[in-house]
Amino acid sequence: MSQGRVAASALSAFAMAAVVAAQIQSANAPATFVPWKVLNHGEAPAKSELVLNWIPATREEIRHSPLITSRSLALSASQCVAMQIIRPDDSETIEKLGAEELPAAVLVDGSGTVVARVKSEAGSLHAQDVEKMVRDAVASRDVELDRVLDSARTKADAGERDAAVDLYRRVCALRCLFPRKARDAERALSKLGVAAK
Repeated sequence: MSQGRVAASALSAFAMAAVVAAQIQSANAPATFVPWKVLNHGEAPAKSELVLNWIPATREEIRHSPLITSRSLALSASQCVAMQIIRPDDSETIEKLGAEELPAAVLVDGSGTVVARVKSEAGSLHAQDVEKMVRDAVASRDVELDRVLDSARTKADAGERDAAVDLYRRVCALRCLFPRKARDAERALSKLGVAAK
């Protein structure tokens, strides 16, 4: 086994140990854990409409960070926001994300484009700033989907069936992040005699 694979396995084991340690420390209170996945060298990055990349400055930071037990981030993860830890020694990925100073959090969309980022303050990454970044990005997409649905209805009413179908399908594609809006789009497609795909 190569040194790189051994180091990658060690970091993954370290992340899991940090979660277990945090669980033991908070045994008196129900704990919520964010399903972070460590991106090891050579692995494909997480795929989702939104991916939160956490780049800790050190391995030790993973053990003590409130990002491990953030209820807000756990909720976001349940709504298909992927949670990914970037190893502090993965300079190639860090450079792609444009993270100049660690620790950092970078939110990207499904195509890998940076949506927002949180930089460290005095060498520390504040969980509430990261949570707000994710909430704001989801809220922004929610508003945008309202516009898309309104536009689709307008086009359907104007007889522009194909354009309306394309817009409704865009909304359906985001079913995991916005299930209620996706159901509305599916119902509208059904009225137009089209399957959601």
